[in-house]
Amino acid sequence: MRQATGRAALMQRELDQAGLAATRVDAVDSTAVSREEMLKQCAPEGNWGYFQTKDMACTLSHAKAWEAFLASDADVALILEDDVFLSPDTGAWLADLSWWPADAGIVKFERWRSRKLQVALGKGGATHLGREVRQLLSRHAGGAAYVISRQAAQHLLDSRPFCITLDNLLFNFDASTAARGIKVYQIQPALAEQGNDAPDEHAIGPARHRPKGWPLFRQKFRRGIYEFRGGFRILPSVVLGRATLEKIRFDGRSLATPQTQHTHTA
Repeated sequence: MRQATGRAALMQRELDQAGLAATRVDAVDSTAVSREEMLKQCAPEGNWGYFQTKDMACTLSHAKAWEAFLASDADVALILEDDVFLSPDTGAWLADLSWWPADAGIVKFERWRSRKLQVALGKGGATHLGREVRQLLSRHAGGAAYVISRQAAQHLLDSRPFCITLDNLLFNFDASTAARGIKVYQIQPALAEQGNDAPDEHAIGPARHRPKGWPLFRQKFRRGIYEFRGGFRILPSVVLGRATLEKIRFDGRSLATPQTQHTHTA
């Protein structure tokens, strides 16, 4: 967001130490763009319940980034929010895409900051610069750092009107129809983690609306159904040893070999 100047400075430090040059895309400002305007590209409610105005703005901000990517000649793009910590290896990962899975639409670089969250990761996969690249099979919150292909970006834009938070749109394979059409992989340990906040810039935007009564019950019921469905869907893969439940770790150190040269990306 343009007024978050403190974040911008902190983010530039992360980019510099990670060997990255970035193109800034101004976020959709929920204090300047009305909910009514956002509803031209969003629905007020979806499978995850009431679509918060802030969450609409976040999803539309990422859509702007996907459009900017598709207007370029790049094959893939690293999409970053402006409050992440990055491993120094991040630039090296983009300089050499030999690790990219042939069927991948998105590769998630981020770890969601939760002590309890476990996600299902497929067995096997590649290893690159000391980290694993494994298929993501269950919901993983957070959408602050991921690499996306042109086909996946177009697929997501074509899924409008958006009706669910950005991270669920991308990484909730039960509640998001769009996510089911994309093969997603996860870096383990992750290369990025949120939390790089500047003082007094974490609460920009309108207050969140909390549904009450029947709408709140309906929202909790829907989310419970999708969480149950997700657990039931991945159970056979875990039982048969084709996937494991793991906590995603973030390792902010360089795990690359000393010979690896970090280069800027276009």
